[in-house]
Amino acid sequence: MKAAKPKLGEGIYTAADASRILDIPYPKAKYWFSYYARQKLSKSVNYIYHFEIKNIIAVNFLTLLEMNIFFKLREKGFKTKDIIAVHKRMATQFETPYPFAHETLYIERNIKINTAKRKKKYLYFGDTNLFLHLDKGLQTTFPEIVMPLCEKISFDNAQLASRYYPLGQHRSVVVDPQHQFGQPTIEGTNILTETLVSYYRGGESIDFIASIYRIDPKNIIDAIDFAKAA
Repeated sequence: MKAAKPKLGEGIYTAADASRILDIPYPKAKYWFSYYARQKLSKSVNYIYHFEIKNIIAVNFLTLLEMNIFFKLREKGFKTKDIIAVHKRMATQFETPYPFAHETLYIERNIKINTAKRKKKYLYFGDTNLFLHLDKGLQTTFPEIVMPLCEKISFDNAQLASRYYPLGQHRSVVVDPQHQFGQPTIEGTNILTETLVSYYRGGESIDFIASIYRIDPKNIIDAIDFAKAA
């Protein structure tokens, strides 16, 4: 399948970026990019999820976040075909090729289980009309996975993820596709966390770095903590 083209404001992420931002082992991130994003998901939803830059496979911000959910479900032992089947059904329900990055999946905390006459279980998200026929394991696992991420993601008016805060929204490190092609920055600036950490590792003090960039020393500490966690 022919690769798409990167678009300004949607972010550009390689497997190495995904590994660092999402704290996923690089070999697994690379395999996800080359196999799932490039082939399996695209064939399922008939949508192109990847693009190539000098033969390097990359994805946009929304696909990056979808990868996070996909990876966590695989860690829980769910089969690839089952995850893709759920992704396809959600794509139809949410009317987006990025259902795992849709706000409804994250903010509706009052999840209710209903048993239909045929004893098929459905998952309702809050007061919406969304229902998904899921097996018992997924019914339990989806809330377990997405709820901790609620505090790390903010959404736009289209109900799709717009920013990701690796350390949580109470910290200043943000992954925003509108800034620096989506590389981690200090919120409200275009300052790359990698730049700040490079100064620190080079021997400069936190206060000195903060004075150069005219930002709060706490921002430097956040950048350092993110680098340690990545």
